Amino acid sequence: MAEQQIIIKKSDDHDDHDHHGGGWKVAYADFMTAMMAFFLMLWIISAADEKKLQGLAEYFTPNVASDIMGGEGFLDGQVFGPDGVFSGVDGQSFQIQPPSFGREDPVSPPSDSPIGLEPRIVVEYADSPVPGDNQAIDVTAASSGSGQGEEIDPALLAARADRAARLDEVTEEIEAAVAANLALVELESNLRIDRTPDGLLIQILDQENRPMFASGSARIDAATRELVQIIGLAVSDLPYPVAITGHTDAVPFTGRSDYGNWELSADRANATRRALVTAGVGAARISRVSGLADTMPLNAESPDAPENRRITMLLMYPDPLAGVGGAGVAAPASDGTESLD
Repeated sequence: MAEQQIIIKKSDDHDDHDHHGGGWKVAYADFMTAMMAFFLMLWIISAADEKKLQGLAEYFTPNVASDIMGGEGFLDGQVFGPDGVFSGVDGQSFQIQPPSFGREDPVSPPSDSPIGLEPRIVVEYADSPVPGDNQAIDVTAASSGSGQGEEIDPALLAARADRAARLDEVTEEIEAAVAANLALVELESNLRIDRTPDGLLIQILDQENRPMFASGSARIDAATRELVQIIGLAVSDLPYPVAITGHTDAVPFTGRSDYGNWELSADRANATRRALVTAGVGAARISRVSGLADTMPLNAESPDAPENRRITMLLMYPDPLAGVGGAGVAAPASDGTESLD
């Protein structure tokens, strides 16, 4: 039997499908064009400053002319101007002309715009400076909020200069006496003297391993007592009151259940008062003795720091120019710890 020939027929199924159109390409191109325009608009808005944006807004605002030239009646009773020109629309003879800024060139500021000019400082009024007591002060001070200068009383200037000289003299006397005493040379870092609007603030601070009082006690160390006596001798001849304040750190007092940092700070301030009176300061000049415990730390970031344990003595000699014509200084803290220097 003869072999039968095998015939294989291949067919292409794709020939049966319809050919797709290109309409989607047009829609996609329109979409991309719109997106490009949108992002271009966003870029222009973000790159333009406020003045240019205002110009664009005015350019596209349809009611600019109507706000300026509108009238109550029909054409406001005037139809034609000279030479038959419709005055409500055009003509240089019209009294009120609409603004042209934002119409011809919306991104360019007008000729009188301050954009692009060199910056300049305009001083409407000047407050008087706040120099130190040993510095000169201008005799013309600005009155409070009025913008007009007023002359400071020469007597006040003379009183301020005298105050500065006296406080400098007391400071130099204390520093010289401490430097001359070999037993107190190491305590120079424990002594701090500041000039404040209320007077001369003298502080005796504790330092690490160098306390001014016995731990948990109001008993003054011998060196501290001698330092207080030097301060008392320096201020004994002055007629000004003295306010004494005691401060502690934030470490709780555990010696007794009925005795804490409030009592300890007050007792230390009172012990300092007795030492000043012994040094020659009149008892009647002591205007205040108070204890503030740890409520006003000198080092607020570290409430347990040794310098927070201190005694402050304020020689109450106020600045005569404080609050005069703006020439005064800011109000100090309750114990005068804000320094001018």
